Amino acid sequence: MKNTKLNLVHSMSVLSFTLLILSASAQTNSSVSAQTNSTHPIDVAGIILIQSAFPALGVVNSTLTDPCLPTPYSWVTCNSDDIPRVTALNCGSKGLSGILVDFSLMDALEIIDFSNNHLTQHFPDFLAKFPKLKELNLANTKMIGTVPTSLEKNKNLKLTLAPGNPFLCISDDDSCSSIQLKTVIVFIMIAACVIIIV
Repeated sequence: MKNTKLNLVHSMSVLSFTLLILSASAQTNSSVSAQTNSTHPIDVAGIILIQSAFPALGVVNSTLTDPCLPTPYSWVTCNSDDIPRVTALNCGSKGLSGILVDFSLMDALEIIDFSNNHLTQHFPDFLAKFPKLKELNLANTKMIGTVPTSLEKNKNLKLTLAPGNPFLCISDDDSCSSIQLKTVIVFIMIAACVIIIV
C-alpha cells in the first residue's frame, strides 16, 4: 500500500514537473530576444515547483522570474555558465514545513540543504538520483523511513542526517531493522503514556 501511494505521488510530481518545464521553456524561448541569458528551463521549473511547495521561499507570481539572473535568490547558488544552472539549494533553517516535491530533473545540483526544517515525511527516494551531488544535509527535519545505501556508500557525498531524524535508517529494504522498529514502538508508547497522564 505504501509503495502504491508513493508511486502515485511520485508520478504526479513527475507529471507536474514536466508540465512546469514545458511552461518555463516556452516562456524562456519567447523572451530570448529580450534577454541574452536566462537560467536553464529545467532549473527554473524546479525552483517554481519548490517555491510552490514552500511559500516561505518566495511567492510564485504570474510573471516568471529568473532564479539566477541578474542576482540569484538568497537560497540558490548558480554557476556562471552562459546558460546558468542551479548548483545549490541552501534551504536550511528557513522555517519550511511540508513535503519535498520531486525536483530530481535539476541534474546540476551539487548541494541540497533542507536542514532544520519540518519535513515530516518518508525519505524521498529521488534524493538519491542527483549525479553531481556532493552534499546532502537533512539534519533536524523529522524525516522517517529508509535512506538508500547508495547515498551512504558514495565517497564523493557528504551525507548529514543526524541529529533530529531518529526514525531514519540506511537500508535498501522498505523497512528499518527490528532494532529501529522497537525504538519507534517504545517512542509511541512513551508518547501515549504522556498523553494519558496529561
